[in-house]
Amino acid sequence: MPDVVANLPRLFVETELATGSLSLEARNAHYVGDVLRLKAGACVIVFNGRGDERRAIVEEAGRRGASLRLHERIAPLPEPELAITLVQSWVKNDAMDLIVQKATELGVRNIYAVKTSFSVVRLDEARRKRRLEHWRKIVASACEQSGRHFLPALRLFHSLGTCLANLPENALRIVFRPGVHCRLDALEPRSADVCLLVGPEGGWSAADLESITAAGFTSAGLGPRTLRAETAALAVCALAQSRWGDLG
Repeated sequence: MPDVVANLPRLFVETELATGSLSLEARNAHYVGDVLRLKAGACVIVFNGRGDERRAIVEEAGRRGASLRLHERIAPLPEPELAITLVQSWVKNDAMDLIVQKATELGVRNIYAVKTSFSVVRLDEARRKRRLEHWRKIVASACEQSGRHFLPALRLFHSLGTCLANLPENALRIVFRPGVHCRLDALEPRSADVCLLVGPEGGWSAADLESITAAGFTSAGLGPRTLRAETAALAVCALAQSRWGDLG
C-alpha cells in the first residue's frame, strides 16, 4: 500500500476533511478532469495543510464539476526538523516564481520576499495582493507534487528593517555575498532555525549591509562563480538541507 499511495495524484483543498463526499472547487476540478483525465473510480490523495490527509475515490469528473468520496486517513509526510526561513530580495516575476516553487519542494518553512535598495520590482498594494495569491497557488502545486503536507508561510515586506525584525530570534542568520570565503560548512546553528538571506540582481547596498550586519547576520559565499539570484536561493536551500536537514 505505501508504494501505491506514494504514486497517487495529490490534491490540496482548503477545507476540513470528513468522511463523505467532497465537491472540488474549479482549480482542482479542472486538474482532475482536464489535466489528469481521471474517471469515476480513480484513486487520489487529498490534503488540507492542517494535518489531515486522506485517500479518496473520484465520484464524478466532468463538465459539471468533480467530486470525491473520502476514505481512510493517511499519515502526512513529516516536515523537516530544520526550519529554514528564506529571505529573498524581490526579483523579477519568473525568477521569483521559480524560487517559491523550488524552495517549497526543498522543505523551506518560511518564504519572505523583501524590497531592498537595488530591487528592480516595484509593487503597489493591489499588485502585492495579486502576487501573494499567485505564489500561494505555486506553493500548493509544489506541495502536491513533492508529497509535502504543510504549506510554507509566505510574507512580502516593503522594508528590509521590518523584515529583519520579524525573523526567528534564535536562528543562525546567514547572508550570502559574492567574494566571501566563509563556507556554509564552517557554520553551525544553535537551534533548528536557520535564516538564509539572498540579494537581488543588483546586489546589496552599503545601507542594506549595515542593517543586515546589525541584525546579527554572518556573511558566507557560494564559491568562485557569480550566480543569478534564483540560482543562489535554490543552492543555499539545498546546501542547508544537506548540511543540517533531511536532504540526502
